[in-house]
Amino acid sequence: MKALALVVLFTAAAAHAADWKSVPAGSKLEIVASFEKTPVPGEFKKFDVALKGFDPAKAGGSLEVVIDVASADMGVADVNREIRGKDWFDMAAHPRAEFHSSEIRRDGNRWVARGTLALKGAKQPVDVPFAWTPSGDGATMEGEFAVKRGAFGIGAGEWASTDTIGADVKVRFKVRMAKGG
Repeated sequence: MKALALVVLFTAAAAHAADWKSVPAGSKLEIVASFEKTPVPGEFKKFDVALKGFDPAKAGGSLEVVIDVASADMGVADVNREIRGKDWFDMAAHPRAEFHSSEIRRDGNRWVARGTLALKGAKQPVDVPFAWTPSGDGATMEGEFAVKRGAFGIGAGEWASTDTIGADVKVRFKVRMAKGG
């Protein structure tokens, strides 16, 4: 009898955890750098987000994000050409950026995915805080965090100094999610 009760409890708990996949339409992954202390927004137009085993009622699950770095758009053709090169994203050698997290914890009314960001051949630990808003049969995942561009070799050579281009780059996202994956 106890074994049956445990199976029922486990099945009920597992039923709440789900796999989620990003929906490109309506999703956005923005970056905001600074040039001479003035915000310079841009975005990555192609990316995929997957949440595995995520239950918004409690901690757990994993988060995987894959970004097509060549989809970066800073809104200015000359800047877009420049960031393709070795001093910036070196897109020929590093066409993807990836974030992998196997630890998602609750922090008040938000969640934090603790993981590793791999970008331009460098790997750094990163915490990604996010809000989760269910709607119908889907949800929206939204958040913001900052990374130090120098830790990833972004803006090397003459651009390594943080006098002109700021050290921190904000990453903002609003991703529509659908069950499945």
